[in-house]
Amino acid sequence: MKRLLYAPTVLLVGLLSAQIVATTHVYLSNLDLLEATEAVIRSGYLAVPNARVAELLNRLGSAIAGGLFFTLSIGAGLSLATLIGVWLWDRLFQRRRKTIFLYLLLWMATLVLINENGLNLMASAYLVVVPLITGVAAFQLLPVRTTLISPTGVFWPVSAAIILALLWGLVLDRHMFTNIRDHLLLGNRAGRLITDAYYAYTLFPAEAFKSLEQKQIRTCVLDGSLERSSWVQLERAFRTLDCLPIPTGNPADLTIGQAKEEKRFTLSNSRRTVMDVSQQEVLGSPGKVLAAYSQDQDRSRMFRTLTLAGLLLGFPLILFTFLFSALGWLPNLFLTAAVSDGVTALLCILAGGILLIPVYQGHTAALDPVNPAIGLPAASAITRITALRQAYEDRRDIAMDAKKFGLTKSPHIAERYWLARSLAYSRDPDAHAMLLSLAGDAVPIVVCQALWALGERKNQAAVQAIIKQISTSSHWYIQMYGYRALRTLGWVQPRSPQLSY
Repeated sequence: MKRLLYAPTVLLVGLLSAQIVATTHVYLSNLDLLEATEAVIRSGYLAVPNARVAELLNRLGSAIAGGLFFTLSIGAGLSLATLIGVWLWDRLFQRRRKTIFLYLLLWMATLVLINENGLNLMASAYLVVVPLITGVAAFQLLPVRTTLISPTGVFWPVSAAIILALLWGLVLDRHMFTNIRDHLLLGNRAGRLITDAYYAYTLFPAEAFKSLEQKQIRTCVLDGSLERSSWVQLERAFRTLDCLPIPTGNPADLTIGQAKEEKRFTLSNSRRTVMDVSQQEVLGSPGKVLAAYSQDQDRSRMFRTLTLAGLLLGFPLILFTFLFSALGWLPNLFLTAAVSDGVTALLCILAGGILLIPVYQGHTAALDPVNPAIGLPAASAITRITALRQAYEDRRDIAMDAKKFGLTKSPHIAERYWLARSLAYSRDPDAHAMLLSLAGDAVPIVVCQALWALGERKNQAAVQAIIKQISTSSHWYIQMYGYRALRTLGWVQPRSPQLSY
């Protein structure tokens, strides 16, 4: 039994250490965001996140929930890599000291790489804390000469993982994650809970490692050293880019001041001057200047890459490890280790295959190429979802069919949100009212897509309804999609009444 518990125990220790770092990371980021959001609200702008979400930013619970994203991505990847490294050092490399030096060299190179654009303390903390604690646990708990640390002991789990990877490779295309969401997660209560948690908490960690350019709303301070004419032009230009000017004295992402040379500006952060650019460049291409400033300030570029790698590779393999250990508990009581591992591998493949079935059905679902609309009233939910998605991709007007078959009241979440997306291209007069109805849906993902569609329709009549949604919603994702819709409609934040030259 010890051999089955070894890997999940070590990985659990690694994930717990990652969660501590992640909670701290997200909590500190939340406090910075709270400060910025309060400044935006005080300045009279439409804030995203709004005041209701801002109330959650200084709560530990939000940081813990948001930190799970980093735990299950970069934390999972680092924990798994450390466990494999210890296993290789003990079994393959026979605990040679040269191997340790090789590991240290690789670790130091990764640290240098993740800090290539300036010191990133929180990213470095993951790379120091997680491998260190996981490595100690892996070494201390390592069983002596069991099947776990022999070639035969890894044959069955590795074989099962490879077979599952090949099976799931059958649905590997640009729609893979959409199909998983539509046909696997949204089709059952447990999956819906996972989806709800994703949409409720992932923007908290996302904010922690976004570049300035990726943030939806930024803030800037226009220094008093600027000439009045320059101040007015800069205020308008940067407000249009959602880099909102706020009164002096508030912490801001960017401070724009007058350079020593005439007709040149300085772009500074709270510590130093980052850029010195000409007036013509700033006023002629403010977006390019802001992008260059963001790139200079981006300390999380490589951290985002490692996090994505951990999410795509580390997380699925850790899930498989826990599944293999859980399913192997009963066979291990009655069978030899080799037979038990073989049975467990088959059970894992079976479980992965069962989960694959609805995703595969969604991946292979086909419609009548002559009349794809006949799929809308089909008995199969998979066919209806496919028909709606195809209507969206073909930009077909299906508003009349949607009314005829009552699709706005469909009990299937995926149907309602694909309907919302497809209505973006409808010319039916009732489409606007249908989207407003879907914008009041109880499920955030449906609301988000309805708001997106309202923006795509370029109907200015939707502006006030969207602003109201952003101001009153308690869901950050809804506010984000609503703000994007406003910007698509050409809406720009009004000038702050708190600003004066």
